[in-house]
Amino acid sequence: MERCLVPPRANWQARVEAEGMLWHTANGVPYWHEGAAYRFTEAEIEHLHEATQACHDMALSAVGAIIEGGELAQYGYGAEAISLIERSWQTRERDIYGRIDLAYDGVHPPKMLEYNADTPTSLLEGAVVQWTWLTDTAGSDATNQYNDIHRALVDRMHTLKAERDAGLLGVRQRGAPLHVACVFPHDEDTGTVAYIESVAREAGLEVCFVPMDQIGFSEVEGGTFLDQNDGPIRLLFKLYPWDWLLADDYGAPLTQAVLKNSIRLFEPAWKMLLANKLLMARMWEMYPDSPYLLETRVSDAAFRTNGRAFVCKPALGREGQNVSVFAPDGGNATARTDGHYADNDFVYQAFADLFRDPASGSYALIGSWVINGEAVGMGIRESDHLITDDRSRFVPHLFR
Repeated sequence: MERCLVPPRANWQARVEAEGMLWHTANGVPYWHEGAAYRFTEAEIEHLHEATQACHDMALSAVGAIIEGGELAQYGYGAEAISLIERSWQTRERDIYGRIDLAYDGVHPPKMLEYNADTPTSLLEGAVVQWTWLTDTAGSDATNQYNDIHRALVDRMHTLKAERDAGLLGVRQRGAPLHVACVFPHDEDTGTVAYIESVAREAGLEVCFVPMDQIGFSEVEGGTFLDQNDGPIRLLFKLYPWDWLLADDYGAPLTQAVLKNSIRLFEPAWKMLLANKLLMARMWEMYPDSPYLLETRVSDAAFRTNGRAFVCKPALGREGQNVSVFAPDGGNATARTDGHYADNDFVYQAFADLFRDPASGSYALIGSWVINGEAVGMGIRESDHLITDDRSRFVPHLFR
């Protein structure tokens, strides 16, 4: 694994905008960064693939143990969320996608940091933009990219269409279009759902975009959610967290609509638990000998007692907010971010070194994608500081 300097394409801004990526630059600083690339060996890519699949499988086992053991209340869920999670798991509602973040240096085993399983972003840049970069710039030593993301998404949407057409998603969903929703306007979120929309259309699904704040509700048929044109929403892909949905005014009606099979959401409700970082503590408890897991606990006592470096992060935090890194001496945090999640439950995780390029000082984080339960590709975000947040850059990769 190494970071290489490469010349940017002369027209890269127009190139990525043509692919739907309008958020390539923020405040004059490129988020999509093609002045560098990360290069791997095939063996390293295979290691990342194996680690991702293993972490996903362990995460599902932990989810099953929590749900089947009746432990959801211990993870902060109220009655409505519990009913939704249990039902979606017991009826085996299939998910679409997720992103596991890994610390990897090319030498030691990859270490799972968290699972972005409910509303993962960096999808368009991972699936499309970096692939086009490779095809435009690949030289003799750039043979491939770990990136089967687009094909896997199209396949998943083909399956979704077949399930809908066969009535397997519920009688009210037969023939219904797929609505896609996010907060609007928001360039990154809108671009992500626009990409999902294009993938769904490629698979033959009819698709309608609806801004989150324009979703309405009618008491007809015992409760029906409506789009901006008063059309019923039966299948909804939402780039909007489940915990936010349930906290909204329509949280209770949504729960009833889901339980009555009036609406089907993607991602399914059981993904709430995968996205909860408290799950990492249960995974560690179940698989303490896994080479891919970091010791994770609900208290920092063990780390402070034994003098080990650790990271404190909110259970439902996003974009690297409210994260603190503590050195082995257990004193004040050596790195810290502010944010909106200070009132969360927190988890405490053994510190893992990210890859750091000696020339630039950049830290690199692997975002490894899982689609329909299979590891299919990755993207890399890099930062000038230890905590990866919304100021991090997306950098393409290749392997030889």
